[in-house]
Order: sequence, then structure tokens, then C-alpha cells
Amino acid sequence: MSQNEQQKEQERLSRKERRKQKRNRRSVALGGILATVLIVGGWGYMVSTNDASQATSTVESPKTTGGEQEKEAKDTKKSASAEQKKKEKKAKKKTDQPEISQAAWVTRPFADVYQDANRSSVIYKADLGDVYEILDVENGMVHLKLSDAVEGYIPETDVRMDVPSSVKDKTLLETLSQVVANQPIEKPEQYLGQPLEKFEAKYGKLGNTQKDAVNTYHFSNAGYLLVVSDGIVEAIDWTNASASGLSALGEPVVETSYGTWYQGEKLQLKAFPDNGSTRLRLARDSGK
Repeated sequence: MSQNEQQKEQERLSRKERRKQKRNRRSVALGGILATVLIVGGWGYMVSTNDASQATSTVESPKTTGGEQEKEAKDTKKSASAEQKKKEKKAKKKTDQPEISQAAWVTRPFADVYQDANRSSVIYKADLGDVYEILDVENGMVHLKLSDAVEGYIPETDVRMDVPSSVKDKTLLETLSQVVANQPIEKPEQYLGQPLEKFEAKYGKLGNTQKDAVNTYHFSNAGYLLVVSDGIVEAIDWTNASASGLSALGEPVVETSYGTWYQGEKLQLKAFPDNGSTRLRLARDSGK
């Protein structure tokens, strides 16, 4: 190779080397730019993330000590207890009040109740001691609510507007347990004023029934019957009972050859002659 050719070859290699260096510098510059973009973007993301994190997790909530927590729990419990007592007091007050604001007590057995104040027809025979709500009193006739669906009129001379208690309910129940042999119903008073279904859930369905204008009478083969009005047990009768122990109750409200009525605080105990025996009736008094 001549000297001239060698010189040209060196120049060619030199130009090639310079182009290579330029490409390397461009790559390095481009890499630096990309790195800068990535760093700046990552930094911005970290900053925004940290700000959001700080907004939710680094702001401290007010600290509660163990004593304060215990006090809060006691206050909550005390408030709930006070509210419960308030409800119980309200329920008790409601229970203590009579169901009938103005009541009339029937003072004789088989008292005629008429369809209207003119006594045009008898629709019902009320029993001794039966208590009904007074709707109106006019011209010696008392307009009564006998049930949800039945109203009637009775002479004012056959009712009383107030009947004082002559004996404690507890004494009535104790006497009942003594004069009814082999009492089949445990605490019968708990079913008075309750739906018939409650009694039947305990003692079974009573299939043999009779009806009149006001009540449905459900008979049991165990020697008792339930008097039900508007689905509510109003009284329980026991047949073939003994009346000899009733003298322990003292003076009755009314005593006749057709029935005797003892008045308790919210209960009644009545005795009726029944085919040579005695039928006892424990009834609730909704007017008390």
C-alpha cells in the first residue's frame, strides 16, 4: 500500500471513530434525559403519595386513656339503664291503669241487656259481676260496649259505677286453689286478658265450643271452660267445685241464691249453683 493510500485509510478510520463517539455522546445524553424524566416523575408521585398518606395516617386522633374509656363505658351503660327503667316505669304505669275509663258492673245474675234504649228486644243476658265500658247514660238506661262488635242497653238500676275491692287478689287465688280439687291449670290468672292461643299453646286446643252474642265458651274434658271475648280469655270456670271454703273471703259484694260475687283488686271470684253443685268463675276485672 502506498503512502497516499495509507493516509486516506487513516482519515477514513478517524472519521468513523468520530461518528462513533458522536453516537455514544447522543446515547449518553438521551439516557440522561430519560433518567431525569423518570426521577422527576417518581419524585412527584412519591410526594403526592406521601401527602395523601400524611393526610390520613399521620394526623393523630385524640388519645383516650384507660380511665376515660372506662368512664365512657360506664356513662353509656348508665344511659341505657336509665332508658330501660324509663320504659319499664311507663309500661308499669300503663298496666296499673284500668282498661276501661268508665265502667259499669252488673249487680244481678241474668240481667237483661237490650238492643236499644226503648227495650225493644233482649240481645244478651249479663252475668253477676260482669264489667263493661259505658258509652253513654240517658233516661235511666246505660249504653254499654259489650264487645268490639256488640253494644247494648241495660237499666241503670242493674249496674254499679264503682265497686271497691273487698279482698286481696292473692287471697282469692289461694282460696281458689283450696276449693278446686285437682286443679289442672297452673297459675290460671296468667291467662286472663291474654289471647286464647297462649292458653292452647300450653294445654292444647279446646274443640268443644258454644257461643252467644258476646262470648265463646271453650269446654275441656278436665272439668273447666274458658270464657273468650274478641279472642281474649276473660274468665275461667271450674265445674263440680266446692263452695264451702269461700267463707274465708269474708263478705261478698253481692250474694243471692243465683250467684255470689267476691271482688279483688283486679280479679273476681264468683260462685254459681250448677245442677246441685257449684261452678266457680275466676274473672279479670278490666274496670280496675
